[in-house]
Amino acid sequence: MSRIARVFRIFGAVLSYLKHGKLAVPLFLYFLLQLSLILLYAGSGAKAAGFWALFSPGLDPEAIRHYPEHLFLMGSILGKLDIPLEIFALVLAQGATVLLVAAAARRASMGVRESLGAAGRRYLHLVIAAAAASAAVFAGFRYPMALIDGIAGVPRGLGAGASVLICVVLQAFLLYVIPFILIEGRSAPDAIRRSFGFAGRHFVESFLFALVPFLLTVPTLLLSLNPQAIAFQISPEFLVHLQIAGEAIQLIATYLLVGGLTIFFVETRNTGEDQ
Repeated sequence: MSRIARVFRIFGAVLSYLKHGKLAVPLFLYFLLQLSLILLYAGSGAKAAGFWALFSPGLDPEAIRHYPEHLFLMGSILGKLDIPLEIFALVLAQGATVLLVAAAARRASMGVRESLGAAGRRYLHLVIAAAAASAAVFAGFRYPMALIDGIAGVPRGLGAGASVLICVVLQAFLLYVIPFILIEGRSAPDAIRRSFGFAGRHFVESFLFALVPFLLTVPTLLLSLNPQAIAFQISPEFLVHLQIAGEAIQLIATYLLVGGLTIFFVETRNTGEDQ
């Protein structure tokens, strides 16, 4: 079986595991957290303008007190919470999902509470690894884009495209940190080092595991880049629906990503391909 075919066969297996509904529970709980924040922001309006402005230093709270400007700002303000939530909350949901999928791949039984407890016992290592990964991806996106866009004569947008590609490659190398921490009991620094090595030996598969779920999120990501145009052509309230749709698609993409890399990791280690 070719490397590409193997990746898509694994994605199919991940989707088939949804018949065991519990495998999606940890990530669904994280989705409910994001949904709560969206609804809280959309519903609080002027009453909490000062609070929401805290997440965007330099933003005048008055901008949030007016309709529909506060909806225009929703994506950028809530986006400031993404990295802290990913480091301290999403990583726990991802860890529990890794354990649940690994158990399903081995035809073993594990409950949601048991998976969350096992991930929680390694929480510090997970947080350290997630913080390091977030810093690497942030740097990989921001600095190449600024450097390339600052060169005279370079087409506009080339920097953003290059930065996105760099981020996908970086993510590919960091995919296996959580399995190394939870399945093999490695420390965060050792898991990061081993993830780079593992991904380097299986780069085609790792790159596809990172790329395909990302592509699923591109349509809603592109729509969210110009909220004013959407608000004037459809309605300001549609921005709330778009934000929720983005989180729903992110839920699906994350499940495919985490489930896929876990099955590949377990299969590869069990068959001795990585020895």
